[in-house]
Amino acid sequence: MVGDRIHIAYFTADWNRELVSVALDAVVRYLDRHENVYVQVFDCFSFDLYSGKDGSGYEIYNLPDLSLYDAVLVQAHEIMDTEVLHGLEKRIISQGIPAVSIGAKMNGCFEIGTDDYSAEREITSHLVKVHGARTFLFLKGCEREDGTGEAELRRRAFEDVCRENRIPPENITYYEGNWESRRGRWAAKELLDSGKPLPDAIVAANDEMALGALSYLTEKGVRVPQDVMVTGFDGILSASLSDPRLTTISRDFGTLIYQALELLCRSLYKKEIPKHSYSPYRVICSESCGCYENYYSELPRIKKMYYQNARLQEKIFYQQDLMTADLFQTDSSHIIETVERHYQIFGEGNMYIYANDRYFDQYAGREKPGEDVDSSTLSDTFVLACCGGHALAHGKGAEYMRISRKDLTVAPLLREERFAIFYALHFRQIQMGFLVLTQPPSVAEMQLHENIVNLCVFAIENARQRIRSRNLNKKLNALYVRDQLTGFYNRFGYDRLSEDLFDSITAQGGLIQVLFLDIDDMKGINDRYGHEKGDLAIKTVSRVVDSSCRKSDFKMRYGGDEFVIITQAGKADLKGRLEENIRHVNESGELPFYLGVSIGEYTVPGNHPKSLDDLLRHADELMYRDKSHKKQERIRYSAS
Repeated sequence: MVGDRIHIAYFTADWNRELVSVALDAVVRYLDRHENVYVQVFDCFSFDLYSGKDGSGYEIYNLPDLSLYDAVLVQAHEIMDTEVLHGLEKRIISQGIPAVSIGAKMNGCFEIGTDDYSAEREITSHLVKVHGARTFLFLKGCEREDGTGEAELRRRAFEDVCRENRIPPENITYYEGNWESRRGRWAAKELLDSGKPLPDAIVAANDEMALGALSYLTEKGVRVPQDVMVTGFDGILSASLSDPRLTTISRDFGTLIYQALELLCRSLYKKEIPKHSYSPYRVICSESCGCYENYYSELPRIKKMYYQNARLQEKIFYQQDLMTADLFQTDSSHIIETVERHYQIFGEGNMYIYANDRYFDQYAGREKPGEDVDSSTLSDTFVLACCGGHALAHGKGAEYMRISRKDLTVAPLLREERFAIFYALHFRQIQMGFLVLTQPPSVAEMQLHENIVNLCVFAIENARQRIRSRNLNKKLNALYVRDQLTGFYNRFGYDRLSEDLFDSITAQGGLIQVLFLDIDDMKGINDRYGHEKGDLAIKTVSRVVDSSCRKSDFKMRYGGDEFVIITQAGKADLKGRLEENIRHVNESGELPFYLGVSIGEYTVPGNHPKSLDDLLRHADELMYRDKSHKKQERIRYSAS
């Protein structure tokens, strides 16, 4: 502990959003009563229930350095990937810090959860003893390899009740489930398509699958509970609002999280705590099994919840519409600033986006050669690119500051925040960075925060792709119009750009000057010294041309060993300067051969009616006269 502060890392997965929302509210409630406790939540949006998903969202669990924390809370029943859990186990054990696992056993952790076995026994016994159920369809949850998860305990309790009441195994049909409602719909469809008699009851390992089965059955005209009873487990809000209302197990999930935090703090103060403890649960027998008394007693609470959620949803959709319109109207390079302006869509806390530095450099148009952002690994440095709620001045480009990965969770703006929740921002396997909120998102209650985050992710990634495409097009354009050996414009560059320069000089009414250069005896240089030295001659002439001209002059390699310069003639003698600089090259002895260059210069007033091609042709003719003159001089010199 730092002073009397207690820092807790909390790992969870957000696939069951209602439970996560209740959990986060419980964390805030605990912090309100314990001013020395600080909690950072690492929440994975991409819980993968399908084999085709890549699971890159779990990278967020690798962000925190556990040596910076005093204790760890793992919502293990929400994290279905056993390799991820084993990885967390090893890190916790290596640090030797107190840890609590919720809903599943983990080595090195105290365990807390609902008594799943007793709860499922109670609800199954109700079906058998009160409603006389004798045939069942059981929808399994995601069972763990070690057999210690919630799904296994619920199935085992169901089977034990059936065995104790002498219900034969052939009266039970099993369907593999994955906790999602669509699997419940699939099981109900398979059941109806089979043509077999309906069972007395469908028992689902959780509410989501039960609600999926319930919705499909009612769509197909199957009456619940008259034709078949349906039960779930969890007591989520949707179970209260379903028609018919679902019979389920209501778990006091908020109390469970509160107890987990209390256990961690007690262990840090060396107080004795149990290795395993349970939170309260309640069986809610309702319409879907034929019990109605609970429905009417719960009706006022359900109406109140519905009204509150409807008002909240209206507010959120209005904010989302405003943000969406802004995102579509904003220039690509300012998308992150647009997200920043709408930070309160997540609630009243502060919002930060820490971007993978390589990703941010591509977004900002500063892509580094040889680096590819399409990676599933975290970078060593992050950029604070978005800061909603703080009035900070931007630094270089759109960034506020750069922070090393190891210091990210203790960054200056987060150090004094008693609550912070980290979400991974990723597009497929591209690690964009992290969104950090300093209050539980108010939109989580309506299961909308992942949609809003995805909207931001798609907007930022689309902007990056457009910026990258634009930069690549610029590079391709440069390659298209530039000669690779000299860097001067080529014939394509001449066709695309020279006329604009010509028109600009003409409009100014100055003198237009065109120079045509040609290296003397280029074939002889190549034959005697090789083509590498021939290239050296071309690069040397381009260097002389570049140093002799102004930056604004149009310089091109016309072809082979020929060069063209288009400029607005000034008082200085450009041709004389070129010839003088060539003479210096020859006197320096840097070349193994004599470098001769013939130059044709043609100058006319800007209002001259000739076209640029006419001027170039005249300069070419003058260049050949210069070359012919020098050739005749060499012949006379040789004869003498």
